[in-house]
Amino acid sequence: MMVRRALFAVFCAPLLGLALPLLAAEPLKFTVVGIDCAACAPPILKTLKGVPGVKNPKLDWKAGIATVEVADGFDREKIRRALQDSGYEAVFPGEERKELQPLPAEVRRTLDIASASDGERVDLAKTIVPGKITVIDYWAEWCSPCHLLDARLQHLVLANPRLAVRRVNIGKWDNAASKQATKEFGLEALPYVRVYDARGKFVGAETGGMWDKILKLVEKAQAAGGA
Repeated sequence: MMVRRALFAVFCAPLLGLALPLLAAEPLKFTVVGIDCAACAPPILKTLKGVPGVKNPKLDWKAGIATVEVADGFDREKIRRALQDSGYEAVFPGEERKELQPLPAEVRRTLDIASASDGERVDLAKTIVPGKITVIDYWAEWCSPCHLLDARLQHLVLANPRLAVRRVNIGKWDNAASKQATKEFGLEALPYVRVYDARGKFVGAETGGMWDKILKLVEKAQAAGGA
């Protein structure tokens, strides 16, 4: 009897000029790559809430699984782009899991990302970009987490034109840049970043590349204004 009533509603309602209730779409579940800890959940959920058409986002950070409600025909690329801009990668059902990829070379050349030192001492006054939030990224070729952080920063700068990144290569802890950072900033491990607001004021530093903490530093610099 219930099936007959449902069929009647589907086929006869339009003839009678009745409006059909919209069928709820199935929740969309997908993997979020790049989650380091529970503190990553708030910025990811904030990003998902900001995507037009996405409702009721939820995240199991331990499993790395996000669930959202979207309408039929929703463009999943909107979620992918939003998460990439925040330094994460979305992997939808049927796709192969992969880490966040660096931007193409032609795109990177358009971003305000540059080398501040290839081993020489760093002149902070000349390195900090006036009118922009500046992230000074201390890295080395042998440091795998440094390369992941580089990719994340690329996507972040792409989405935030008032952000600049200046990279400092510390080599094998044997150059002037590494000795300066060790002595002046207490640098002990990589990745290591220092964030300055648009007025050139030091906001904070982060060792280890914890992305959620770096995003908080950037948000703090944004809140300080000046850009």
